[in-house]
Parts: sequence; structure tokens; C-alpha cells
Amino acid sequence: MTPFRAFWLSIFLAFCLVSAAPGVAWAKNRARRGHKAQAEEAGAKPGKKAAKKTRKGKKNKAEEGESAAASPKPVVEDPKHMLSRAKQQEAGGDISGCFQTLLKFVNVYPRHPERGAMLQKLAQLAQQKGQVDKALQIYSLEANLYPGTKAAAAAKWQVQTLEFLQNLRQRDPVVCLKGYLQQLQSLAPAVDREKLKEPLRQGWQAVGRVLRRCSPCPVNLVEEALILWDLHPKGTQPPEAALLVGELLQEKGLYGEARYYLQRARQQGTPAVRTRALVGLLEGAWDARDLPEFAAAWSLWRREKREITPELKSRLAKLPLPEAFFSQAAAAGPDQKPEADAVAALLNWWSGKAPAATQQADLLQCLGHFLSQPLPSAVKERLLMQLAQLQWSQGHYPQAAKIYQSLLAANVQGENAAFYQDRLALSQLQERRPQEAVQIYRELSQEGDKFWQLVSRTRLADVELGRLQMEPPQ
Repeated sequence: MTPFRAFWLSIFLAFCLVSAAPGVAWAKNRARRGHKAQAEEAGAKPGKKAAKKTRKGKKNKAEEGESAAASPKPVVEDPKHMLSRAKQQEAGGDISGCFQTLLKFVNVYPRHPERGAMLQKLAQLAQQKGQVDKALQIYSLEANLYPGTKAAAAAKWQVQTLEFLQNLRQRDPVVCLKGYLQQLQSLAPAVDREKLKEPLRQGWQAVGRVLRRCSPCPVNLVEEALILWDLHPKGTQPPEAALLVGELLQEKGLYGEARYYLQRARQQGTPAVRTRALVGLLEGAWDARDLPEFAAAWSLWRREKREITPELKSRLAKLPLPEAFFSQAAAAGPDQKPEADAVAALLNWWSGKAPAATQQADLLQCLGHFLSQPLPSAVKERLLMQLAQLQWSQGHYPQAAKIYQSLLAANVQGENAAFYQDRLALSQLQERRPQEAVQIYRELSQEGDKFWQLVSRTRLADVELGRLQMEPPQ
């Protein structure tokens, strides 16, 4: 700093100090006068001011009392009373009121042992009111508040289930169900199996609509259905799933594998599912040429009440079933009884039980109905054998001979040809035509396997013995 600037700066500071001194002195004098006046006033009128202060205090207390009387303090409600009132509101149909009461309870009593259960109840009420997003929030809160508990696992499952059902309507059902089942692997022990039934049923219904869009179903989708089945916690597969998998396998010609799933659906499903599964069992047994299984399924049909939808009736119409099949066993009238009895006898026969003599006439009529239908050759051959057997047992030898002749003509080189020749020859013997019978036995004794050669020679010996016995003595 130059000497010139320093000189002027010292003059400026001196001027500021001189000009500030009178103001400071005036402020100090004013402060002293003010304190003195207050002291005199306090000494001159002490009682008056105290009285004024006392009157003012009384007035404030009175006003506070009136204010307290006008607005009483809020009383905290007893938790048992709140829960009881919520229960009454729910029973009376006041869902909104019940929701508000429980919401107040969980906020006022955060440490109450019933708080977790009431949070779950709140979420259920929200679901009941159609407020899915609010239910999701409450379940998530419960899962976070009580980690590691069974209640938290159940709440987490509820969140996953609600999200699954929402996604089921918007995304690929096969992918959604697969993801949901994978999540269940860790939560299933904490969740009651009864609660799994409905979401799994809805999931398989949606999957079924996808898989049945085209017929036959692509193999890769059938494999996906089997993967979904295996992903279930043990024993939680719904009957609807068993029915779908069984029908898909049967569509691919896997009748033995399909039977397991269809039988499970018939045992566990609703009446509609059981009926559909039974139709599938009939179709599979017939396509597999398994008459005992067909008879068993038919017997089950006759014992159970059922409703035949147009779609099922069109499927049944493709099977060689008599009209008695479609009638209710309990409502069978006099006109239906003979045919129903014949059907029952045929079922018993196919199952290995020999028909009674009194049922044979009815069986002839029933078999005639079956044979009038277009049948696979193997099935038709078996039914013709049974028909010939019945004709023989009824003493209708010419009719039996015609049947054996037709069977032999259709199966000259078949494995049953020797049996048909033997039965044809016996029929001719019964018709008193021994020459034709002897010719058949001579041919059979020189051809065929050793067993039938031996049988034919025995038959020839019997014929010769019979002829000798018929000759008069010499």
C-alpha cells in the first residue's frame, strides 16, 4: 500500500469511530431509563399486576376445561371387541366395514398375536371385493413382516398364485403353468393341498384349450403335457389333467399308458370328467381289441349315473354299442330289459364267465347286433366264434356249420384254421353227415401240427367205433 493511500484510510477509520460514539452513548442512556421505569412500576403496583396475572390464569384454565369437555380424548378400542365386531360385520355381509375394522386393528395393535392372521384376512377380503392389486400388496406385506414362518410361506404362495392366475389370461398357459409348478417345489410343504386344487384346475383347463386347438395334437405339446404332470408335488395332479393326458396318449395309440390316466380321472373327477374318462376307456379298449377291458368299462357305465352330451354321443356312436347301452340302468323299462340282460351276459362272457343256459337266446340277439356293425376283422372273427358256439349249444348245428365254413374261408392259413375244421366236422356229424366229417378229418390228419393230427385220428377212430356200434350183429 502507498503512503498516500494509507493516510486517507486512517482518516476514514477515525471518522467512522467519531461518528459512532454519540449513537452508542444514546443507546446506553435509553436502556438505563427503560430499566428504571420498569423497576418503579413493579414497586408501585405489585398487587395489581399479580392480580391481573391471576385472573388471566384462571380464565385460561376455564377455557381449557370447556375445550376438553367439548372434545373428549379418543378412547382406544379393546382388540377383542374389534375382532368380534369385524366378525359380525362379515357375517352380516358388510365386507367394506369388516375390512376397515381389521385395517384399524392391524395398525393400532402391531404386536398383537392375531395380526398376521388378520393381515391374511384383509387380503382375502380384498380378493372377495375384486381388488386383486390390493390383495397382492397385503400378502407381500405379510410375507415381509414374518419372514421364515409358515404364514410368510403361505402369503408368498398367495402372491405367486394371484400373479399366475392373472398371467394365465394374458400369456401362454403352458409356460405360465410350468413356471408356477416350479415355484411350488419349495412352497408346497407349507401350503394345504386343498388350496392347490383350484389354481391347478384352472391352469390345466387353460392348457387343455391350447392343446386341443388342433387334432391330432403335435408330439412336442404332448411331451410338454407329460412334463407338466411330473412337475406337480406328489398327489396334486387334478383329475382334469389326468383326463387331458390320457386322451392325448390315446390319440397317439398308446392305449396301455392312456388307461392309467383315464382310470384316475374316472375315480377322482367330477361327474362330467368321470363320464368323459369312461368314454375314453371304452374307445381305447375297443381300438386295442381288448374285449375284457371293453366289458369292464361297459359294466362301469351301466352302474353309474351319467349325462351324455352331444359330443360324447357322437364318439359313442362310432362304437358297436346296442341301444341298451345308452339307457339308464335304474330307468330300464320292460321293453329294454331283455336287451339289457343280454348286454350284461355278453359282458360277463367277455370277462371270462360262461353264460347261463337261460341267457343264451338273448346273447344270440345281442351278438347279431354287434356283427351288423362295421368291425375290425380280428374283433369280428372273435364274435363269430362266440356266435357259432352259442348256435351249437342251442342245437342249431346247420347255422353253426355255416359260421365255421365262413370263418375257415376267411382264415384258410390262419392260426385257428385247424380248430374251425374240427368244429365244422363235429357240426356235420351232428347233422348226420359222417362222410363230409370223415373227409375233413383225413385231410387234417395229414396236415397241420402234430396236435391236430392226433386229434383228427382220434376223431376218425370215434367215427369208426360209432359206425360199428350202429351195425347189426352178424
